[in-house]
Amino acid sequence: MPEPVLAEIAKPVIHHRTSQFRDIFADLSQRLQRLFGTEGPVLTLAGSGTTAFEAAQVSLIAPGPAPRALTVASGKFGERWQDIYQACRVEQIRLNVTWGSCPTAEQVAQALQENPDISVVTLVHSETSTATACDLQSIAQAVREHGCDALLIVDGITSVAALPLHMDEWGIDVLVTGSQKALMLPPGLGFVGLGPRAVHRLQQVKPDGCYSLDLRRWLESWQDRDVPFTPPVNLIRGQRLALEMIESHGIADVWARTAELADMTRGRLQSMGLQLISDSPSDSLTGAFYPSGVNDGAFRAALREKHAIQIAGGQDGRGGQWKGKIFRISHMGHVDADDTRAALDAIETQLTAAGHAIG
Repeated sequence: MPEPVLAEIAKPVIHHRTSQFRDIFADLSQRLQRLFGTEGPVLTLAGSGTTAFEAAQVSLIAPGPAPRALTVASGKFGERWQDIYQACRVEQIRLNVTWGSCPTAEQVAQALQENPDISVVTLVHSETSTATACDLQSIAQAVREHGCDALLIVDGITSVAALPLHMDEWGIDVLVTGSQKALMLPPGLGFVGLGPRAVHRLQQVKPDGCYSLDLRRWLESWQDRDVPFTPPVNLIRGQRLALEMIESHGIADVWARTAELADMTRGRLQSMGLQLISDSPSDSLTGAFYPSGVNDGAFRAALREKHAIQIAGGQDGRGGQWKGKIFRISHMGHVDADDTRAALDAIETQLTAAGHAIG
């Protein structure tokens, strides 16, 4: 996170039912629309990316005695969206893809052809647990060309502001992200972009079993430059500044920088003799399997304690058991080539200390 953003968050809290806050919120909303590449509303919710995605799921499933969803999972977070519909007792067609691989437009099109009554399709653009990105533009086109009424709900939590993404141009109905990844803010805000078909669906649907997650409440307030419930005011102020900084650099330059960091990292890790975890790697982050004999907990603890560097480990799920087997390094947000080189140097040092021979 940039220091000016942290300083903005530390300012005294203003009252959220004032014209001062409404002006700040309106400016933030416009910047979010430009970032998402949409003329539609981008709602700002208090909560994590999971909160925002669950709100989209429960608010937009079509009415009827047996609504159905096509839920695509290629990692831990795609499985989470399946779990939400499982908890809501929504019937699912599950398209599960091998961890480290990505779903294809052909697979999605076939599933829709075989299940023409699908109401929504949930999909992860950049699957954080496997450092894998799919061809979202092609998949969105496949959903549209199928001719059904299914809405495409996209998890862009590690792709918005990191990877090229154009919501309206690609025909994405719903795009969700969170504040704590490429948007350079602490956790606490979730964002939901709504295309015209999604706004129309909200006029037809009355969600059951939810109150604060009902996107109709958020949309109604958004149209009045406001929020329905008490917001994290200082995070909203910080997010406005962070987006101003992104725009000052130019989003295309941010995408290019992220890609350069990812390319450098992949090449460096492979030069250390490590195997990457993805066959369709995301530029948002890079993951690699540990070589034999390297202990995950000890390795990451050494990076923290000896080098002040924090990286992520692996996760377990239905489609993979990667906890203790992989590590992941981020290229999102306020990070540059020097930061990345320092992390890679430390990784090489600790791999050598753990007995891994570097060529």
